[in-house]
Amino acid sequence: MKTLPENVSQKERKVLGPIGRFLMKLFRWEIDGNIPNLKKMILVGVPHTAMRDAWYALLAVLALDLKINFFGAAWIFTRLPSLVTISKNLDKLGIPWPFWWIQKYVLIRLGGIPVYRVNSRGLIHGAVEEFDKIDNYVLVIAPEGGTEAVEQFRSGFYYLSKGLNIPYVPVEIDFGNRRFKIQEPQEITGTFEEESEKLIKLFEGVEGATRTFKML
Repeated sequence: MKTLPENVSQKERKVLGPIGRFLMKLFRWEIDGNIPNLKKMILVGVPHTAMRDAWYALLAVLALDLKINFFGAAWIFTRLPSLVTISKNLDKLGIPWPFWWIQKYVLIRLGGIPVYRVNSRGLIHGAVEEFDKIDNYVLVIAPEGGTEAVEQFRSGFYYLSKGLNIPYVPVEIDFGNRRFKIQEPQEITGTFEEESEKLIKLFEGVEGATRTFKML
């Protein structure tokens, strides 16, 4: 398994690290490419087509001893996934269960940051202010915003990268080849639309868990 460059935010996991590396081999997944030797970066993962993307991503993070932060819909911190929508409240999807507090504790320990969709005003501005105080971090974002096919990416990756003045690193969630392919770091050089077009071309044709990536 690959080792991380010295500048990258990392956390040695004496138990979970070996477990992650073992499970990656068991499931025949690999990491293609290298995490750039940067103190601050945003990993942009595409395509996000199923909840099991998060499972394989977790194994990769553990296997690398990578320390990350990620945004997640508030409900995934306390509820179980469900094929049936029970509530119309976007913050109360999924199925409630009695051990939600363990789920929340684990996800926050792994670097999770709950996002409340009902009232998300000012989220990016607040995130920029908070992360600007930190010297070393890896922020992970799925710019599709969910598992359904979309007409355009959400703008969070763009405004975070621009506001924090840090590069974003495209990562293919490639189920066809059972790998996470890490591409070269990208600097913000244009508008949101131009950066989105750049990403679309980079990810075009990547086979996700349930569909091949293609912007609607």
